[in-house]
Amino acid sequence: MSSTQPRPNPTPECATQRLTATRVSLPSVIGPYDAHVELADHWNGYARPLFTLDTVRKIATDTQVLAEECGYNDAITAHVIDGDHGRDGEHRAVVLIVKWLYWEDGGSKKVTDIVEPTTYGLYGIGGSSWCWEFQTWDCLCQEKNPWHVTVCQCGELRDMQVAVPDGMRATRVCVDGLDAYPAFVAEHAQYGQRVTPYFTLDTVRQLATGTQEAAAQQHDPRSAETIHVLETAPDTAGNRGAIVLHTDWFTEVDEGPKDAVRTVVPNEHGLYPIGPDWHWRIAWWVCGCGNDNAWHDDQCSACGLTRAEQPKAILETASRKVGRLLQAQAPEATSALVDLTNLARIIAVYAGDTEIDTADDTGPFDTETLGAADAEIQQALEKAVIGDLAGAGWEPVEQSIYRITFGSEPTP
Repeated sequence: MSSTQPRPNPTPECATQRLTATRVSLPSVIGPYDAHVELADHWNGYARPLFTLDTVRKIATDTQVLAEECGYNDAITAHVIDGDHGRDGEHRAVVLIVKWLYWEDGGSKKVTDIVEPTTYGLYGIGGSSWCWEFQTWDCLCQEKNPWHVTVCQCGELRDMQVAVPDGMRATRVCVDGLDAYPAFVAEHAQYGQRVTPYFTLDTVRQLATGTQEAAAQQHDPRSAETIHVLETAPDTAGNRGAIVLHTDWFTEVDEGPKDAVRTVVPNEHGLYPIGPDWHWRIAWWVCGCGNDNAWHDDQCSACGLTRAEQPKAILETASRKVGRLLQAQAPEATSALVDLTNLARIIAVYAGDTEIDTADDTGPFDTETLGAADAEIQQALEKAVIGDLAGAGWEPVEQSIYRITFGSEPTP
């Protein structure tokens, strides 16, 4: 039997272009498992999932355990046969599906199917014969959502589906070399400070992937720290037991594995403290006005704009930045006139209908402030597309002169 060489696992970019990350299960049988699907592609109303080779190994183990427990007469099992590394150094493996229930009708050749990987390096297991269903998650608002819907219609995140513990707040945190992850931190924790975050098990799974990928990319992975999640086979309700491990490879080199691996124990809320000695900090989002805001603050502290209201157009963003610059010296400023003749520049600033003096020696603005505001406009115009002015809310006043409105300075 010839072996097939799996292609590389899909990158996040190619997975998101055509496929949707989700979880599937055969209810009350096996699962749930991480998978990718084309949402429009289904079989008799059931999902046709694609799995990584590592996930296929889990399916293989679970199906074989099930066959041992219930008998092979009605069983279908998955198998991964590993080979050595080929000439190009890439691991080789063969994925098989064995339909034992048809053994008496066809023998070994008839009941064995080889599963070829897709161009993304994923394997379709039972996609046209198994009744795969999407795993669901229950929001705190009682809404039931398929796993790939990460935000409930009420606005709650899938990865934060536990009640916020007393004395803590929900936010996102980041650390060098890793993405921002949803977490719970002490309520008094401030943006810019080092924090000790607690994570749900779903987020810990993401951290495990992130730390292991980061370690593989390091020049010397012996200095890395990685997170691992070991899970049991699912019970009748589809739940898995989990053990979370933190491995310090630098310690492993110096002192051996016994001192390098420790178990991370969840707290009374089922949350895990991952890397409490790492330099975790609260993540931020950047408002269109240019101000950085802590992730848990939905409204910009500088201009009052919420994340949902963030400007999309380049020129709309420029208006916000100009407003922030001008209101720093004249909080009452609400709009400005911009002359686009030759090099764009601000020719007047208003507080409502009242013009504010822009003279350097008598008005509230200095030359540097007006120059910085002009530069923001000029840079935005260089990137803008014809027709963007109207879409960004720039109001024509007369030929080549437009009014930009940035609202009033929010009350602290």
